[in-house]
Amino acid sequence: MRGRTRRLLLPGTRCRAPLPRRNAAVCHSALAGLPLFSALAAAPVLAQEVLEPITVTVTAPRLAMPLSDLPAAVDVVDADDATQGRQGLQMDEALNRIPGVFAQNRYNFAQDVRLSIRGFGARAPFGIRGLRILQDGIPETTPDGQSQVDAIDLLNARSIEVLRGPNAALYGNATGGVVAISTRDGSDPRGHGGGALLGSNGFQRLEATSEARVDSGSYSLTFHDLRFDGYRDQSRAEKQLLRLHAVQAFDSGDLNLHLRYLDAPLTEDPGALTRAEMDTDRRAAAPLALRLDSRQSAEQLTLGAQWRQPLGQGQLRLGAFRTHRDYAQQLPFFGSSQVAYERDFHGVNLGYERDLGPTRALFGLDLEQQRDDRTRNCINAALEASCNPPSEPVAGPLALDQRERARTRGIFVQTDTLLGDDWNLALGLRHDRIRFDIDDRLRAGGEDLSGRRVFDETSASGGLIWHWRPGQQAFVNAATAFETPTFTEFANPAGTGGFNPDLESQRARSMELGVRGEAGIVSYDVTAYAARVRDELVPFQLEEDGRNFYRNAGRTAREGLEIGLDLRPNPQWNLRAAVSLNDFRYREFVVGDERLDGNRLPGLPREQLFLEAAWRDGRQFAVADLLFSGDRFADDSNTVRVGSQTLLNARIGRHWDQGRLRAEGFLAVNNLLDTDAIDNLRINANFGRYFEPAPGRNFLVGLRIYHRP
Repeated sequence: MRGRTRRLLLPGTRCRAPLPRRNAAVCHSALAGLPLFSALAAAPVLAQEVLEPITVTVTAPRLAMPLSDLPAAVDVVDADDATQGRQGLQMDEALNRIPGVFAQNRYNFAQDVRLSIRGFGARAPFGIRGLRILQDGIPETTPDGQSQVDAIDLLNARSIEVLRGPNAALYGNATGGVVAISTRDGSDPRGHGGGALLGSNGFQRLEATSEARVDSGSYSLTFHDLRFDGYRDQSRAEKQLLRLHAVQAFDSGDLNLHLRYLDAPLTEDPGALTRAEMDTDRRAAAPLALRLDSRQSAEQLTLGAQWRQPLGQGQLRLGAFRTHRDYAQQLPFFGSSQVAYERDFHGVNLGYERDLGPTRALFGLDLEQQRDDRTRNCINAALEASCNPPSEPVAGPLALDQRERARTRGIFVQTDTLLGDDWNLALGLRHDRIRFDIDDRLRAGGEDLSGRRVFDETSASGGLIWHWRPGQQAFVNAATAFETPTFTEFANPAGTGGFNPDLESQRARSMELGVRGEAGIVSYDVTAYAARVRDELVPFQLEEDGRNFYRNAGRTAREGLEIGLDLRPNPQWNLRAAVSLNDFRYREFVVGDERLDGNRLPGLPREQLFLEAAWRDGRQFAVADLLFSGDRFADDSNTVRVGSQTLLNARIGRHWDQGRLRAEGFLAVNNLLDTDAIDNLRINANFGRYFEPAPGRNFLVGLRIYHRP
């Protein structure tokens, strides 16, 4: 279309030569525009391998376009950086290298990774909030805005795209960004085989793989079994994941098929510690976590398909998916702490893309529906199935029984317009109607708490990019976004079912300015942003238990600078730096008689630095990385401070070929300096239970063997 070249970046490749202005490929984020790096760019370029120009195409914005034409902050993590020598526990292993991204909670599988972009998502007590998560184009984010990511096979990722900033004009109901994961489809088949990964704290992962091309198609079939005793008491995990991604080309179009099956029968929750408990024994579990044997189990099946074909002067896109999930959890507190739901989540999407003169346009429709049959049961201090304390007469154990439905209809249009030779204009407009229904089946005390909430939201985005010289771009982008409460966040602090009548959705306005490009051996990406949020959703806990509820803060402000740098002195070496400087604050927020205006948002550092040195030479690799995170607060009042921490990791490996056989082996050391780090902060927790410690120095070794086609 329009004569543009659109090719995906091949795993492990880098752009090395200056590219024509309209096809400049920014392969990795980097830093420039500063005197030091301008001097580096002006220095004589070391001898290096010269490759043909490769245009990186990004698909997270839905309207696929070369990265050089996209007026937004976006990064692409290739397969080597995402999977090579990795443990594959959580997404932070691959995403720490991206400025603006902050992750916690790698080691508590019952709570899942807490991932935030520009501070959005940090409030999530479990799972991911405020971001849109996609795996092979299928949403892991439900219509109410909650994302579960335990069914993502991170070690079989082909690439990960991260679009930072508001994206509601693209997908709706999220304010932080998009994480789009593409998994292997067999187009570059490894063959048939398997392997084993073994590590500290009882970690083991057994793998099986089958990949091949078949006529005009290909497939990738993988399975792994993960067992982990955990660093802390009460932190064991077991799960199995089966994944199939098949591709078939027909004369009329292309078909992608997906199957994912997760079985996680045991995932323990060690709970959070007080500072005194952590100082006494970092490996201990919270007393109530042990007493109640807090844990969760989950089983999930996802089926999906995408079809693309030429139609008229454009291209038709059709997609459909269905996810079924069964879930049960014992939370580490007394009261209504036994949660279970059975979820059906399905949807279809339709898109039509075509050229309209100098404008490329995508018109689309998203229809999704979520149905949760949810219950909450009680357990009291005598470990009786009762919602009353032991001193009172024993009552029934059921605290909540309701059917929850969320339906969303999103209509959108996106455009990409060439304005002469040096300018691109990207616009997006979307309208969402999201309806929440609760059918109260418990009707405690004869009161029917059934109800409905409806949100009609319109979101818009606009960006302009200027190719101010060959291989260099500057852009400006502005957008609006919204985020509704999830069903979990809608819980009523009054202790009844139904909706919290005082809770509203949060709305954000954001603007960003950025420059990126390549100059000699340096590629760079610098973005400054500012966001204003109204009615931000903030967690809190009641005095009598440890359950999270939510309220709206008046106004918050987010401002920051994101800097990325890639330095490639020769084809073997790559040096990576990513810097995030943030200022996240409450502008207007009153809790009781306390004014919190000007306080920092809890759980988030003001600064983060990632450094990596990677050497890859044919069959061998060696990588060392360092992650520094500044201090942060655990509460809205900013009274509990957690100091800065630095983690150093290293991994080495190589492969061997013998005929059609290939063996791959690696060794990795995490937290090489044995730092006493915090893995997760539980924000605004009661009784001082904020802290979940991270493991000290730990090791991982892996071996895989394939018979190649």
